[in-house]
Amino acid sequence: MILWYIIGFVLLLIASCEYYAFKTGVPTVTSFPSARKKMIALLVAEAVQHKGDAPFTILDLGSGTGKLTLEIGRALPEAMVIGLEISLVPFLLSRLRKFVWRVKNVTYKRADFWTYDLSGTDAVTLYINGTIRERMGAKLKEGLPSGAFIVSNETHLPDWTPVEIHETGLLKLKLVVYRQA
Repeated sequence: MILWYIIGFVLLLIASCEYYAFKTGVPTVTSFPSARKKMIALLVAEAVQHKGDAPFTILDLGSGTGKLTLEIGRALPEAMVIGLEISLVPFLLSRLRKFVWRVKNVTYKRADFWTYDLSGTDAVTLYINGTIRERMGAKLKEGLPSGAFIVSNETHLPDWTPVEIHETGLLKLKLVVYRQA
Protein backbone atom coordinates (compact mmCIF):
# COMPACT_ATOMS: atom_id res chain seq x y z
CA MET A 1 0.00 0.00 0.00
CA ILE A 2 2.78 2.45 0.90
CA LEU A 3 4.51 1.60 -2.37
CA TRP A 4 1.43 2.85 -4.27
CA TYR A 5 1.54 6.16 -2.37
CA ILE A 6 5.21 6.56 -3.22
CA ILE A 7 4.59 5.76 -6.88
CA GLY A 8 1.64 8.18 -6.92
CA PHE A 9 3.72 10.95 -5.38
CA VAL A 10 6.58 10.42 -7.83
CA LEU A 11 4.14 10.54 -10.75
CA LEU A 12 2.58 13.72 -9.34
CA LEU A 13 6.03 15.27 -8.95
CA ILE A 14 6.96 14.42 -12.53
CA ALA A 15 3.62 15.68 -13.86
CA SER A 16 3.95 18.97 -11.96
CA CYS A 17 7.51 19.52 -13.18
CA GLU A 18 6.57 18.72 -16.77
CA TYR A 19 3.49 20.95 -16.70
CA TYR A 20 5.45 23.96 -15.45
CA ALA A 21 8.37 23.21 -17.77
CA PHE A 22 5.92 23.40 -20.65
CA LYS A 23 4.22 26.51 -19.24
CA THR A 24 7.41 28.46 -18.42
CA GLY A 25 9.89 27.02 -20.89
CA VAL A 26 12.21 26.09 -18.01
CA PRO A 27 12.68 22.45 -16.98
CA THR A 28 13.30 21.45 -13.37
CA VAL A 29 16.96 20.51 -12.98
CA THR A 30 19.09 19.87 -9.91
CA SER A 31 22.55 21.33 -9.41
CA PHE A 32 25.39 18.85 -8.97
CA PRO A 33 26.90 18.71 -5.45
CA SER A 34 30.19 20.23 -6.64
CA ALA A 35 28.32 23.18 -8.17
CA ARG A 36 26.22 23.69 -5.02
CA LYS A 37 29.35 23.63 -2.86
CA LYS A 38 31.11 26.26 -5.00
CA MET A 39 27.98 28.43 -5.23
CA ILE A 40 27.74 28.42 -1.45
CA ALA A 41 31.44 29.29 -1.08
CA LEU A 42 30.97 32.26 -3.41
CA LEU A 43 27.89 33.40 -1.47
CA VAL A 44 29.70 33.08 1.86
CA ALA A 45 32.55 35.25 0.54
CA GLU A 46 30.02 37.81 -0.73
CA ALA A 47 28.04 37.82 2.54
CA VAL A 48 31.20 38.62 4.53
CA GLN A 49 31.46 41.89 2.59
CA HIS A 50 27.78 42.80 3.16
CA LYS A 51 27.18 45.99 5.07
CA GLY A 52 23.87 47.35 6.21
CA ASP A 53 21.12 46.98 8.77
CA ALA A 54 19.09 44.37 6.88
CA PRO A 55 20.28 40.77 6.64
CA PHE A 56 22.07 39.61 3.50
CA THR A 57 19.20 38.48 1.27
CA ILE A 58 19.68 35.64 -1.21
CA LEU A 59 17.04 34.71 -3.78
CA ASP A 60 17.17 31.28 -5.43
CA LEU A 61 15.21 31.52 -8.67
CA GLY A 62 13.51 28.24 -9.45
CA SER A 63 14.39 26.65 -6.12
CA GLY A 64 12.82 23.30 -7.04
CA THR A 65 12.74 20.90 -4.12
CA GLY A 66 14.86 23.21 -1.96
CA LYS A 67 18.18 21.37 -1.72
CA LEU A 68 20.37 24.37 -2.60
CA THR A 69 18.42 26.89 -0.50
CA LEU A 70 18.60 24.71 2.59
CA GLU A 71 22.34 24.21 2.15
CA ILE A 72 22.78 27.98 1.74
CA GLY A 73 20.66 28.58 4.83
CA ARG A 74 22.80 26.24 6.89
CA ALA A 75 26.04 27.81 5.63
CA LEU A 76 24.79 31.38 6.18
CA PRO A 77 22.54 31.32 9.27
CA GLU A 78 22.52 35.15 9.51
CA ALA A 79 21.32 35.56 5.91
CA MET A 80 17.74 35.56 4.68
CA VAL A 81 17.35 32.90 1.99
CA ILE A 82 14.28 32.89 -0.26
CA GLY A 83 13.44 30.05 -2.61
CA LEU A 84 11.14 31.08 -5.43
CA GLU A 85 9.34 28.20 -7.16
CA ILE A 86 6.21 28.20 -9.30
CA SER A 87 5.78 24.44 -9.69
CA LEU A 88 3.40 23.19 -6.98
CA VAL A 89 4.79 19.78 -6.04
CA PRO A 90 8.47 20.79 -5.84
CA PHE A 91 7.36 23.84 -3.82
CA LEU A 92 5.47 21.62 -1.35
CA LEU A 93 8.40 19.22 -1.15
CA SER A 94 10.76 22.11 -0.36
CA ARG A 95 8.44 23.22 2.46
CA LEU A 96 8.47 19.68 3.83
CA ARG A 97 12.27 19.57 3.62
CA LYS A 98 12.49 22.87 5.49
CA PHE A 99 10.31 21.45 8.25
CA VAL A 100 12.47 18.31 8.51
CA TRP A 101 15.81 20.16 8.32
CA ARG A 102 14.56 22.92 10.68
CA VAL A 103 16.40 25.73 8.91
CA LYS A 104 14.81 28.93 10.21
CA ASN A 105 16.34 31.50 7.84
CA VAL A 106 14.91 29.91 4.68
CA THR A 107 11.54 30.90 3.24
CA TYR A 108 9.82 29.40 0.21
CA LYS A 109 7.45 31.39 -1.95
CA ARG A 110 5.28 29.96 -4.66
CA ALA A 111 5.44 32.89 -7.01
CA ASP A 112 6.06 33.90 -10.57
CA PHE A 113 9.52 35.39 -11.13
CA TRP A 114 8.24 37.86 -13.73
CA THR A 115 6.10 39.70 -11.16
CA TYR A 116 8.44 39.28 -8.17
CA ASP A 117 10.00 42.42 -6.64
CA LEU A 118 13.80 42.05 -6.71
CA SER A 119 14.61 45.41 -5.11
CA GLY A 120 15.61 44.02 -1.69
CA THR A 121 17.83 41.27 -3.08
CA ASP A 122 21.58 41.21 -2.41
CA ALA A 123 22.37 37.97 -4.27
CA VAL A 124 20.66 35.66 -6.76
CA THR A 125 21.34 32.04 -7.59
CA LEU A 126 19.90 30.44 -10.70
CA TYR A 127 20.14 27.39 -12.89
CA ILE A 128 17.95 28.25 -15.82
CA ASN A 129 18.39 26.49 -19.08
CA GLY A 130 15.87 27.08 -21.75
CA THR A 131 14.70 29.84 -23.99
CA ILE A 132 14.14 32.59 -21.41
CA ARG A 133 17.72 33.66 -20.71
CA GLU A 134 17.42 36.96 -22.59
CA ARG A 135 14.13 37.87 -20.90
CA MET A 136 15.52 36.82 -17.50
CA GLY A 137 18.66 38.90 -17.97
CA ALA A 138 16.51 41.93 -18.78
CA LYS A 139 14.32 41.38 -15.70
CA LEU A 140 17.39 41.06 -13.46
CA LYS A 141 18.95 44.25 -14.91
CA GLU A 142 15.70 46.13 -14.43
CA GLY A 143 14.88 44.88 -10.93
CA LEU A 144 18.07 44.20 -8.98
CA PRO A 145 19.70 46.96 -6.95
CA SER A 146 23.15 48.22 -7.84
CA GLY A 147 25.90 45.86 -6.68
CA ALA A 148 23.68 42.76 -6.52
CA PHE A 149 25.63 39.52 -6.91
CA ILE A 150 24.49 36.76 -9.30
CA VAL A 151 25.79 33.19 -9.38
CA SER A 152 24.50 31.34 -12.40
CA ASN A 153 24.91 27.61 -12.80
CA GLU A 154 25.71 26.90 -16.47
CA THR A 155 23.65 29.89 -17.62
CA HIS A 156 25.14 32.72 -19.62
CA LEU A 157 22.92 35.79 -19.50
CA PRO A 158 22.83 37.78 -22.75
CA ASP A 159 23.79 41.46 -22.34
CA TRP A 160 25.62 40.71 -19.06
CA THR A 161 29.38 40.61 -18.71
CA PRO A 162 30.69 37.88 -16.40
CA VAL A 163 32.88 39.02 -13.51
CA GLU A 164 34.24 35.48 -13.00
CA ILE A 165 33.74 32.00 -14.40
CA HIS A 166 34.48 28.97 -12.22
CA GLU A 167 34.67 25.33 -13.27
CA THR A 168 33.51 22.71 -10.80
CA GLY A 169 33.67 18.96 -10.47
CA LEU A 170 34.78 16.28 -12.88
CA LEU A 171 32.37 17.52 -15.53
CA LYS A 172 33.91 21.01 -15.41
CA LEU A 173 30.49 22.62 -14.97
CA LYS A 174 30.63 26.39 -15.27
CA LEU A 175 29.45 28.82 -12.61
CA VAL A 176 29.13 32.30 -14.08
CA VAL A 177 29.30 35.25 -11.68
CA TYR A 178 27.77 38.61 -12.53
CA ARG A 179 27.46 41.93 -10.69
CA GLN A 180 24.62 44.41 -11.24
CA ALA A 181 26.01 47.78 -12.36
